[in-house]
Amino acid sequence: MQVRNHILVAFMLAACATSAHASQANSRAPLADCVNLGEDHQAVRFGTQYVLIENGDAHYRLKFNGSCDALTVATSVEISTDGQANRLCPENSRLTSRTKSCSVRSVDLIDADTYERYKRRR
Repeated sequence: MQVRNHILVAFMLAACATSAHASQANSRAPLADCVNLGEDHQAVRFGTQYVLIENGDAHYRLKFNGSCDALTVATSVEISTDGQANRLCPENSRLTSRTKSCSVRSVDLIDADTYERYKRRR
């Protein structure tokens, strides 16, 4: 009987973990098309490998190839694609500070809850 209870508990834990993972996976998706960021968008550093963007009701997570030195001391950054400021695309976007710049490797559209969770952990 005790073995059966352990198996049941293990099964329940696995089900919870799978559900949590599926929920987290659904909270973000790769950006499909370019978007124009509003002048009032907010960029928040999340370590040196990610930037979180809040643009009205839309939220994005930008990932870089390794760390982005432009984030280490920057007080403001600009996001552009092919020289067009405030344009965020799935490919060819750049983040530029006053002295440095980094290529964006990927852009994920994230939900507001995920944005807030990342923002608190930065």
